[in-house]
Amino acid sequence: MDSNGHRNPSEVDEDRNWFDKLASRAHDVASRDIFFLIIVGLTVLWAPSYFLMHKLDHWYIAFVLPAEIVTLFLVVLLENHNRRSEQALHRKLDAFAVALAAIAAESSSAEVRQHAEELRAAVGLQDRESTDD
Repeated sequence: MDSNGHRNPSEVDEDRNWFDKLASRAHDVASRDIFFLIIVGLTVLWAPSYFLMHKLDHWYIAFVLPAEIVTLFLVVLLENHNRRSEQALHRKLDAFAVALAAIAAESSSAEVRQHAEELRAAVGLQDRESTDD
């Protein structure tokens, strides 16, 4: 861990909890074209069921309620996957900025050394920056 309390990429272990594994699997499944085709197929099969239900309310609820529940679960799982991907990306960028700043700090140019300071200040910026700026 660096002096700012950020974990470096080499310090991240590969052990993930069950929820992270489930989120990764959901991302893998939901991002494939076959998943989209299955959803389209289910919708096409649902449409003629109107003639079996005889009431618009029952027909609508028979599809919408389960679809909303599945959508809610998928949103939660995919957001978890996106959050972990974003964290990993920030760790990679931070490691790159630290290495580049270390190289630039040895320059004889004052301008390059100033850029090195800016790079060091950028490490972990995602944890300090406000959305109000």
